[in-house]
Amino acid sequence: MNTSEIKIFLKSLYSFLENDTLDEFVEFCDYVKLPKGTELIQEGNRHHYIYFVIKGSVKSYYLNEGKESCTWFAFENEIVATIKTFSGLNSNETIKLLEDSEFIRINSKAFKKLAENKMSMSRLINELLIEHAVFLEALLYLKSIPAKDRYHLLVKDQPHLLQRISLTDLASLIGINRETLSRIRSKA
Repeated sequence: MNTSEIKIFLKSLYSFLENDTLDEFVEFCDYVKLPKGTELIQEGNRHHYIYFVIKGSVKSYYLNEGKESCTWFAFENEIVATIKTFSGLNSNETIKLLEDSEFIRINSKAFKKLAENKMSMSRLINELLIEHAVFLEALLYLKSIPAKDRYHLLVKDQPHLLQRISLTDLASLIGINRETLSRIRSKA
């Protein structure tokens, strides 16, 4: 993917980006293609990039007593980052590729620096933070309802999850074991 294609992709997601700002923005973006299983961000480490998913999927998880506890998934046209790494801090979570994936990788330091002088970059950061806050609110709501209702809500709102993630990861996301998920699914 060349610079022109990166511009077209970003403009398709965020049409308010001004062309001159976009020209500067793509200077610290690059295209990366990584295999399934790659850990994009590792728990306990700093990471200086954010990613837009072009193709593929990732999961975010914490290790809890040696077991993965999934917190979220990202797919095409979604952003992949952690707030801590975006802020220059060590990540509390690991982000791992579930499929061979393609990304636009963005240097977060340069991104924030550009936002200091360009209104449309500031707006982009604001949009991303609002998207993240809405996402967190939805996750908190999901965690507050019974497991059976969590499953049914996910199936209703995000049916693609059932085709793209493992039942073990789905069970982890909704906070139950795989056997309980199987019982819930058999009654659906």
